Amino acid sequence: MHNYFSKKWLLNTGIVCLFFTACSEETIVYSEIENPNYTINTLTLPLDQNKVFQVSPTALGGGGKFYFGDVKGSENLFTLFSLTLFSGSLPPTSLFDLLADSIQVDSALVYMQTADSLNSTSNLSLYSILATEDSIFSEDSTSYYTLDNYLDFENNSTLLHQIPLVNIEPDSAGYDTLNFLFKDENLELLKEFYFDTTTYPARTLMLKDDGLDELFTIESDESSYQPRMRVWYKATVNDTTMIDTSILFFGDRGLSIFSPPEVEEEDKDYITINSGSGLQSLLRYDLDIINGLERNSIVKNANLVLNVESSNLEEDDEFYVVVAALADSVANWDFTTFLSDDESLSDSVYAADPNFIISRKIEDGKIEIPIQAFLQSYKNDLISNHGLMLYSGPVNSPFDKVRLDMDSVEVLYVKP
Repeated sequence: MHNYFSKKWLLNTGIVCLFFTACSEETIVYSEIENPNYTINTLTLPLDQNKVFQVSPTALGGGGKFYFGDVKGSENLFTLFSLTLFSGSLPPTSLFDLLADSIQVDSALVYMQTADSLNSTSNLSLYSILATEDSIFSEDSTSYYTLDNYLDFENNSTLLHQIPLVNIEPDSAGYDTLNFLFKDENLELLKEFYFDTTTYPARTLMLKDDGLDELFTIESDESSYQPRMRVWYKATVNDTTMIDTSILFFGDRGLSIFSPPEVEEEDKDYITINSGSGLQSLLRYDLDIINGLERNSIVKNANLVLNVESSNLEEDDEFYVVVAALADSVANWDFTTFLSDDESLSDSVYAADPNFIISRKIEDGKIEIPIQAFLQSYKNDLISNHGLMLYSGPVNSPFDKVRLDMDSVEVLYVKP
């Protein structure tokens, strides 16, 4: 009896080895099968449908950063941010209160922090946006593609101050501070075009570099190192009392406007992913062969292996691809864009099925996405085969763009 099982074990082992030898690439990673009475089988899932589509890109300013410079074909146009209307002191003091006759403003400092090092010949300029509306941009929907729906920010602004981007080096705490100090004539500009919230209720500031040819980041309003403004002033309390103090205003909204990587005709022929331009991709594989498997068949391993066809990634760049099962069917498998005037070519945001969402990093020129759980859930009627959605991971740079070629899926499964 012992010899019988030894021979059977050797036979099964030989089958596994033969399978791996026959594969041109190690797309299947086999772990030991617990029940030696089961047989090992392989199958290939052919690609059924695919498409590239464009969603409205995520505003730059999320993730705690404002972005500047010219990066991988993307160029910063400007950054918008606003400060709180009331100071953080008690009782709170509004910006407009600082224009009262009883208050003498001595100076003001608008400052922000960066974790980057930089020594450039470029300057960073601070503008005030001159608008009569109280809300002139949206962190959720203002982007390069939607600028026509908003105020012409650059032509409705006035320059307040400018500083050189030289000798910027984080200290032992990991940050350097960029200071826009307002005194004398500059202070009068700040008071006239920013403190006066009755005339300009938007209280929006704009930052703009003048030809910076590298990436530079500043902490945004979402960071604990957000932009701030400290104002020093003297206030007359009564005929005999004057106080000399300062108050602090904090950043409360903001985003960077970049021209994103160009959407090219060739992008439609690949799995193209870039968060800056909102490019995402859909794949659907033919699962009829999975339907034909016995009910108690077990999917032991299945890897979707996609090779990088082209990218703008540099040597040390990391790029994560998120893969999610679609919750609903796709009505139109043609290329679609939210920019199109034809409503039939516009996509709503596709919903992900929470039963399958996974993220993997591109390594050695390819990405391996384990979809065993997806196929087993489909086999067990827990997921419908509406397709898989692939998009850029939230940790990726919005300037990174990747094209992946499409391939079939190799599946290793076990059946009685």
